[in-house]
Amino acid sequence: MISTKPLLFLKPINNRLYSALWLLSTTLLLALPSHAKSPLTESELLEQVMQQVSVQDWVNGRLDEAQSDIMAASHWENPTFSYAMDLPGKRDQNAFENSYMLSQQIDLSGRRGLRQSAAQQNLQAVEAGIESRLAAFQAQTRQRFFEVLHLQHRVDVVNAWSRHLNELQAILQKRERAGDVSGYDLKRMQRECATAMTRQQTETAALQQSWEKLFALWPDGAKVLSATHTVSGELLPEAPLPLENYLNQLQQTAALRRLAKQQSALNMNAQAAQRWQIPQFKVGVGAKTFDATTYSDTGVLVNIEVPLPLWSQNNAERLRLQAQTQQADSEYQWAYQQTQGEIKGLWLSLNGLLQAAANIEHRGQALSDGLTTIAVSSYRGGEIGILELLDAYRERQAFKLERLDLAYKARLARIELDRLTAGMTP
Repeated sequence: MISTKPLLFLKPINNRLYSALWLLSTTLLLALPSHAKSPLTESELLEQVMQQVSVQDWVNGRLDEAQSDIMAASHWENPTFSYAMDLPGKRDQNAFENSYMLSQQIDLSGRRGLRQSAAQQNLQAVEAGIESRLAAFQAQTRQRFFEVLHLQHRVDVVNAWSRHLNELQAILQKRERAGDVSGYDLKRMQRECATAMTRQQTETAALQQSWEKLFALWPDGAKVLSATHTVSGELLPEAPLPLENYLNQLQQTAALRRLAKQQSALNMNAQAAQRWQIPQFKVGVGAKTFDATTYSDTGVLVNIEVPLPLWSQNNAERLRLQAQTQQADSEYQWAYQQTQGEIKGLWLSLNGLLQAAANIEHRGQALSDGLTTIAVSSYRGGEIGILELLDAYRERQAFKLERLDLAYKARLARIELDRLTAGMTP
């Protein structure tokens, strides 16, 4: 910031208007999160959010549900026990018969093994889906974190601009009373201070809203964040890996792995449905007793039940699984193309934003400082008026805000790129 002493040659003094504006500025600063506490970092926030009970319960519930499908596909059908009694009308002429049968359904087609493998593939699809869902939740958390960080920096810039204008206004009041500057210059400075005050209130309200969005991420958010009152981190992200690294590992992304595993599970179920030619049959073994008036006996009972595929050859299930497999294949191809295009676009956008941020940092900073220096020197020599001087300082503030906004856009692009590439190995 350019010093005010070379500009007006007088030290700032306190007066009633200056004191009132300074008090209002201080009040706004106190309304913001205090920086006295230890700030919350991105990694600490992610740990707090991702380890909450509701998230872990959801993960465990999804995994347990998929595990239950494996258990169901792995078990044999339960055996059945049957009992029959034959009580003749003429007990003295015919025997009283009791039949006991233990039956078990048997499948020699290999369907059970295929369905068990399909359930295991489905478990892996669920795991990939959980990873994708958590990556999206993590991205949302990071977006809200950096929104707070971004607005926090913007508030700092606007507050510094407002404080500097208040200092200039105090000096102009003194010089106006001495007749060194016109009343218009003082009035214009007062108007600029009022504009800065309004900007402070606007930026502060936006920051408070972003804090509330951060509070809502987990039940103890308000308590934890109220204890820190601020966040810290680097707004400008690091450069991404080369584009080829992402494209060569595209199939490893969590979203595509989920679709691939779902497709594999459907293929196995479809193979199982195609084995209708080898039907499941039931074998029963038991005993039969005879009890007549003149004799009694016991015999072995064997029963075999084989369904005949005359009216149905499992057509409905085969058609349904074939259609689902076709849909899964189309969905995977579409998702692959979409993900590939989105990653390319985000990578190019991110690198462009990083290059723009580097340019504005190295070239824009010098230009902005030079413009302010020229304006100060020209106003001191009477070559320009108060409007041109204020415009130079306003441009300096706008430059700082533009630099922050550019870094924030780059950070959002990096967060989205990380979400899309979740599951890739570096």
